[in-house]
Amino acid sequence: MKLEELNSKYNAFITIQRIEGNRKGKLEGITFGIKDVILTKGMRTTAGSRILENYIPQRNAYVVDIILREGGIILGKTNTHEFALGATNTSSIGGPARNPVDIERISGGSSGGSAVAVKLDMVDVGIGTDTGGSVRIPASLCGVIGFKPTTRLIPTDGVIPFSWTLDTIGILVKDNIKLLRKVFDVLLPNDKKSVEISKLRSRPKLGLFLFDDSEVSKALLRDIDKISSYFDIIEIDLPLLRKYGAKTRRTISLAEASSYHRDWINEHGDKYFRDTYTLLTDGMRISAIDYIDALRYRRILIEEYIRMFRNVDFIVSPSTKTIAPKISDVINNPLQFRELLISNTELFNVVGAPSISLPFSTINGLPVGLMISGELYKDGDLLELSEYILSILGFNFN
Repeated sequence: MKLEELNSKYNAFITIQRIEGNRKGKLEGITFGIKDVILTKGMRTTAGSRILENYIPQRNAYVVDIILREGGIILGKTNTHEFALGATNTSSIGGPARNPVDIERISGGSSGGSAVAVKLDMVDVGIGTDTGGSVRIPASLCGVIGFKPTTRLIPTDGVIPFSWTLDTIGILVKDNIKLLRKVFDVLLPNDKKSVEISKLRSRPKLGLFLFDDSEVSKALLRDIDKISSYFDIIEIDLPLLRKYGAKTRRTISLAEASSYHRDWINEHGDKYFRDTYTLLTDGMRISAIDYIDALRYRRILIEEYIRMFRNVDFIVSPSTKTIAPKISDVINNPLQFRELLISNTELFNVVGAPSISLPFSTINGLPVGLMISGELYKDGDLLELSEYILSILGFNFN
């Protein structure tokens, strides 16, 4: 089925347009979908918004330049929740990105189009951004791999910002983690390559965090039990992160988002989707004192997180607390579902941790992801563990 035909059904892309760079390179022949908040020279970058509906950048983002320089092929701009401010991908000029497993359900967001595109083999790799879970949430709901590196490892130059402090470039692939690792290596600046070095020990210790009595937790724990002979597994808690992480992250991200959008809110407020507008106006009411206090408290949360790695090698959690909701349930109340979907992932954004969602289990045929988070700047360990787990589950990386 042609790209355009698939897209008319699933809304994975806002703009379909092929751009080729060098003929040779480390990414030669690999196809990419670029989230539509990332600048592409000569190709529309709408951020899923009526405000930028006809915006054509005059330059590329850092990641786009690298992909083209190394022989990658860009096939278009993938669907995003407006300005990356939502977790459902229902508020977009491209329409709701539809779940490839069940077209009546959401993809998750805000990098939903990238997850849909890789699941349906429309592209090999999806490039997204992750500020509160925007790569891992759609990865979980669509049944693909979504990786958020340690914050700021990959430059965000040329990305329309949500939060300067927390925005992170992320990578999505269908099931080939070797491909993900190749792309990650290419996108990393030379002075950051050391994070890829892995020293994974033979029997890693996994700390279970954020599991409860929900259907999702039970499904994941059942499948974790199937691979438990390969790991030492203990239950852990991060009480400060659990109690204050969400408030801290939301204060920082919404204050910074409203700062960026201030003029547009005043001049084009009626063009925003309602949920985006509500979040941005909430951000405008955050005081400078509260914002500074949140930045300071973030340091305390990071310190607690770092201390936990005296006891475990990795932290394991449900990526999302729910399977993909139906679009008809979400469309008139995206903020309620946003809170539900980001509540686990956002905790690892506030501390800047490398974090990945793996396609791990299903409930009534619908995917749920296992999120694994690692120590800061030990992305290589996290990716090696992920490859190990997927190989145990029978994924073939050849």
